[in-house]
Amino acid sequence: MKIKKIRNQITAILLAFMLIITLLPNDILKPIVAEASANDPVVIVLDPGHGGTDNGACNAALGTNEKNSNWEMTLACKAYLENYENVKVILTREKRDEYSSLSSRVQVAEKNKADLFVSLHSNSTSYEVSAVNGCEVYRSVVEPFASNTNQLAADICANLSSLGLTNRGVKTRKSTILPDDDYYTVIADCVMSGIPSLIVEHAFVNNKFDASFLNSPTKLKAMGEADAKAIAKYFNLKWKGSGNSGYPTIEVTPFMEEYGWIATSPSGMAAGFVTYRKNDHRDRRIEAFKIDLNNDGVSGDVVYQAYNGGTGWQSEVSSGNVAGSTTDGKIIEAVKINLTGDLASKYDIYYRVLSDQSGWLGWASNGKPAGKIGFASELRAIQVRLIAKGGNAPTSNVSACIEVTQAPEDAKIAYTTHVQSYGWETAEAYDGLTSGTSGQSKRLEGIIIRNNTGIAGDIEYQVHCQTYGWMDWKTSGEMAGTSGESKRLEAIRIKLTGELSEKYDVYYRVHAQNFGWLDWAKNGEAAGTSGYSKRLEAIEIVLVEKDGAAPGATTRPYVSKLVTYKTHVQTYGWQSYVSDGEVSGTSGQSKRLEGIRISNGSGVPGSVRYKVHCQTYGWMDWVSDDAMAGTTGESKRLEGICIELDGELGEKYDVYYRVHVQTYGWLDWAKNGEPAGTEGLSRRLEGIQIMFVPKDKEAPGPTDKPYINGNLKDNSEDDNGETTTEVITETTTENTTEEGDNQSSEDNNVENSDVATPMDAKE
Repeated sequence: MKIKKIRNQITAILLAFMLIITLLPNDILKPIVAEASANDPVVIVLDPGHGGTDNGACNAALGTNEKNSNWEMTLACKAYLENYENVKVILTREKRDEYSSLSSRVQVAEKNKADLFVSLHSNSTSYEVSAVNGCEVYRSVVEPFASNTNQLAADICANLSSLGLTNRGVKTRKSTILPDDDYYTVIADCVMSGIPSLIVEHAFVNNKFDASFLNSPTKLKAMGEADAKAIAKYFNLKWKGSGNSGYPTIEVTPFMEEYGWIATSPSGMAAGFVTYRKNDHRDRRIEAFKIDLNNDGVSGDVVYQAYNGGTGWQSEVSSGNVAGSTTDGKIIEAVKINLTGDLASKYDIYYRVLSDQSGWLGWASNGKPAGKIGFASELRAIQVRLIAKGGNAPTSNVSACIEVTQAPEDAKIAYTTHVQSYGWETAEAYDGLTSGTSGQSKRLEGIIIRNNTGIAGDIEYQVHCQTYGWMDWKTSGEMAGTSGESKRLEAIRIKLTGELSEKYDVYYRVHAQNFGWLDWAKNGEAAGTSGYSKRLEAIEIVLVEKDGAAPGATTRPYVSKLVTYKTHVQTYGWQSYVSDGEVSGTSGQSKRLEGIRISNGSGVPGSVRYKVHCQTYGWMDWVSDDAMAGTTGESKRLEGICIELDGELGEKYDVYYRVHVQTYGWLDWAKNGEPAGTEGLSRRLEGIQIMFVPKDKEAPGPTDKPYINGNLKDNSEDDNGETTTEVITETTTENTTEEGDNQSSEDNNVENSDVATPMDAKE
C-alpha cells in the first residue's frame, strides 16, 4: 500500500555507563487502515512469536510449546488470507526454528510498507497448571492507533471465543518508563513507523482446557483462520472469484511539512497529523495531497483542488494527481472535492479539514469548499467519505468553510489581523483603514497582508513577536506572527517587490501600547517598539504612488532600545534582558558569567555578531541575533568577548562594550569586534555593558585598555603603583579556593538534562 513510514526517532548514544535514551513516539495522527486495489495490495505482516532456541511459554506437564503453536497458527492465518483478492502476506521469518530480534521483526514491516503487523502468541501464568484461560489481544495505548485497531482486536477476540475459548477482551499495557507509550517493543516500534499493530494471545499454555487447543492441529488451524477472518473484515477484503463489484473506495495521501509524503488513509480515516499529546505544538501542515480512486466497476472519477491565500484556488486535478505543491512550502487553506460520471449519480463525497486555528470544521460535500479562507490557516488533516445516494450523511454543528469578507476589487492593499480575545477579523481592512482595536488593550497576535492591485510583484512583511523577536519574512497571503499562543506583536516591517515596488511606496503606522499612534514608516522600515514589551493594538497600511507624499508624519514610526542583552550568571542562571549600556551580570559577588545573548533592537536591518572566550574551550564560534554564546550547566567562566555589527546596522552604528573582570574590575571600552576581557589569566567576566553609538560619534568612555592578554608579557602597575612584569599561562581549571567561584555547579538551570532511559525490552 501507499503507507510510507515516518521515522522521527531521536536516538542518542551516551557514555558507556549511561542508559540508552528512550525512543519517544511521534506526536502525530497517522492514518491507520488502507484499502485494497488491484495495483495496490494490502500488505499484512504476520509475526510468529518467539522462534529458534526461544520456545516462549511452555508446559511440560501439558505438552505445550508456544513457539510451535505460534508457527502453526501463523501459517494457517497466512493461508486463509491468501484466499482474498489484492492482499500480500509476509512472515517475519521463513522457518519455525529461526529467531529474529524484536526490532528486526518490525523492520520487515517497515521494509515492506506494511498496512498491519500482527504478532501471534500464547499466554501463561506463574503457576505450573493454572485455572486462568482464554484469549486476549493487546493494542497500542497511543492514539489514533488505539481507536483504529480497537475493533479489529475485539473482532479477533470474538472469533476466537466462538471456537470455545474464553474472551478476556482487548488489553493495553503502558510503558513503565513513559506511561503515555507502549510497553511492548513490537507495538511501540510499529507506532514509531506508522504501522498499526496487535499482539494476539490465543490461549494459556498452562491451562488444561486451553492446552487442548494448542495441542490440536485442527484447532490451531481454526485459531489462525479466526485471526484471518477478522483481518479480512478490517480491510474489507473480497474473496477471490466472488464477482463482487460496484463498491468504489477512496484513499488520501498527504504531503506534510518536513516529512514529505506520509501514510495513505482510506475513506473515513483522517489523513495527516493530529496531536495526541496535550500542549504539544510540533504538528506539521499539509502542503499537498492526492486522492486515489478504485472505481471497482463504476465509471467516473474524483476531482479536487486546493486553495492558497497567495494564489487562490488552484486548477482542478483528478485521481492520482497532486493538489497543492511539494516544492514551494505554501500552505493549503481549503479544499474542494467532487465526483464525476456514474460515481456522481450513485455516490456523494463528504469531506472535512482539521484547521490549526479551529480544529475540525464541519462536513462539506460534492465540490463545496471546506476550510478557512483568508486566515492563513494551515490544514493538519483531511477526512473523506464516500456515501451511497440516500445514505446517512455525517453531521456537524460547525461550518465547513469560514471565509474572510474580502476588500473591494478596486482596493490596492488588503489586510486582516488576529486580535486577542476576538481571533481573526472576518473582514479585510484596506487602503489605510484600521485593523485591530483602540482603547481596548487588546494585543495584535498575527497579520495577513494581500496585494490586491493585480500588478506583478509581491508584498513582504516581518513582525517582531514576543519571545521570538524578529520572525521570518512572509509574502502575500501568509500569516506573520502566531495564533493560539497569546504572543503580542511589538513591531512590523513591510516592503514591496517587483513591478509593484516600482509603481508604489508602502506606508504603514501602528497603534502601540502606551505610545498610541506612532508616525508612518515606509518601505521596510520598522514600525512599533522594541525592548519595551509593548503590544501593537492596531495597524493602518496604504500604497502611495512612487515618490508621492506620505499620508502623515514620518518622524517617529519606531521607538526602540537599540541593543538588548542578558547573561547567564553562576548560581542565578539567566538574568532578565537589559539594554543600551545597562549592566548585565554582577559586581562584588564573585559570580562568573557563563553565557550571553545579544539582540539588535534598533529596527535597522542587520545583525549583532559575537563570540566569547570560554574556560577550557578558548575562543568559540561566532553567533548572532540572540543565539547563546558560551555554556550553561558546565560551570565554565567567560573570559573575553568580541562584538560586531553587519549590514545596514553596521553602517549606521558602532558597537561599544566593556566588561567587569575578576581582580581588575571594569576595563575600558572595546569597539566593533575588538576583544574585551582577558586571555591566559584564568579570570572570569562578572559583568558587561553594551551600547550602539551613531557612526563615528564619541565613545562612551576610555578605550585604552579593554583587553589584557596574559599569554604576552604585560607591563602593568600593581596596587602600590610599582611596575611589575609577569607572564601568566592560561589554565583550564577554575581557582577552586576563591570565594564564590568554585567548580561545583551551583546553577540549576541546566539545559538538556533529560536522563536517558531504555525502551521496555519485553515482547
